[in-house]
Amino acid sequence: MFKLSNKILLSFTIIILSGSILMVSIINYSTRQGYKTFINENDLEFGTSLLPLMEQYYINNQNWDDLEDYLQLPKPRMGQMMERGRRAQINPPLIVTDKNGKIIVNNTVTMNPTWLEDFDKKIKNIGIKIEVNNNTVGYLLIGSMINFELTQTEQKFLNTVTYVIVFVSLFILFLSILFSYIFSKRLTKPINNLSIAAKNIGKGNYNYRLEITGNDEITELSKTFNQMTESLEQNDSWRKRIIADSAHELRTPVTLIQGNLELILEGVYSPNKENIEAIYNETVTLSNLIKELQQLSSAESNNLELNMEKIDIGLLLDSTVNSFKADFNKKDINSFISIPKNINSVRGDSQKLKQVFVNILSNAVRHTPENGSINTELIVNKNSIEIRISDTGTGIGKDELEKIFERFYRTDSSRNRDKGGSGLGLAISREIIRLHNGSIFAESDSQGGATFVINLPID
Repeated sequence: MFKLSNKILLSFTIIILSGSILMVSIINYSTRQGYKTFINENDLEFGTSLLPLMEQYYINNQNWDDLEDYLQLPKPRMGQMMERGRRAQINPPLIVTDKNGKIIVNNTVTMNPTWLEDFDKKIKNIGIKIEVNNNTVGYLLIGSMINFELTQTEQKFLNTVTYVIVFVSLFILFLSILFSYIFSKRLTKPINNLSIAAKNIGKGNYNYRLEITGNDEITELSKTFNQMTESLEQNDSWRKRIIADSAHELRTPVTLIQGNLELILEGVYSPNKENIEAIYNETVTLSNLIKELQQLSSAESNNLELNMEKIDIGLLLDSTVNSFKADFNKKDINSFISIPKNINSVRGDSQKLKQVFVNILSNAVRHTPENGSINTELIVNKNSIEIRISDTGTGIGKDELEKIFERFYRTDSSRNRDKGGSGLGLAISREIIRLHNGSIFAESDSQGGATFVINLPID
């Protein structure tokens, strides 16, 4: 397998190598062209400094005869000319022609034969004009104007510059590849760690966590991965717990049914109506428990069918509370209900929402002592309807306010099913409210009592 770090290193190497070759080529070309431009400008400046000498000679003689002898003057004469600021000793190649292109002076050793083709046209384009009284009397060519090829010394100098550039580029290339290798390893290390973590999670090791370092996108990915593994660990723990809890809840009615039937078969109990009714009641309990488990499973997987329609939520809440009058009277519970008029409608499933209200009111009646009170209040907010159901019961501990919405959770673990219900009602209620795009939570204080708050969006 071609590793990602190797791919990154190879990509960086190709990019750096291509850039280095391009850089060396551009620098080498620009250096050589710049050096030639420098030579040309230097020769042009030197040739321009000779113009006064040439012009003065022509003015004095009115021709170019014996110019070559004049340029090769003895030292005393040279000394006098140097004192006047004139440069008469010519070191670089030099050619002087008349106005028609006839060569008068030529101190070049060799000339490129191809360059001599159309020599008269080239002189007029390249040469420096020698003018007297605004009339062109000749042309001067010097140095690089005659021979564009570099000397051996100049070529050696430029080659040395090229070698230095190549050496520096190779050194930079080596450092770049080295740093690219280190960078690729550092870049792919978190990804390798993610791969190792994913393999551990695949093997069921849900407590595996990544070490978080840095502050970049990969760090955020690692944090998200840890959150995912934490959720998987919780879900796995929840799955194991739900299996154990379901088995425990189902075992009680099944055990009772089995025990009663065995006693009847052994002749200890007679198969009369009373004994059969007791068995039947346990089957009803078992059936209801299975039904609640199925409903909760459907709600959690978003497969619960909802008959969505516009609901008069105030009327639905009022009728549900009134259905508990017998339970209130049995324990002398005072019930207060506050529902404003002209309430905006809510879109939802009336049967499912009624089931939520019934679950909460049933819990309130169960935990409210005699002569207690249950208050139901409906509040209209800007974008939602808030329903508050409060009781004066024993209350709920702060550490249990979230747990009460979990499956099979009971605030009093010692209570049996007859006193505490199946433990699924609030879990089902939370999922029903969630499917209505609402929220449900519980409040409680140190003075006792609990309040369940339901928020539903206005249609």
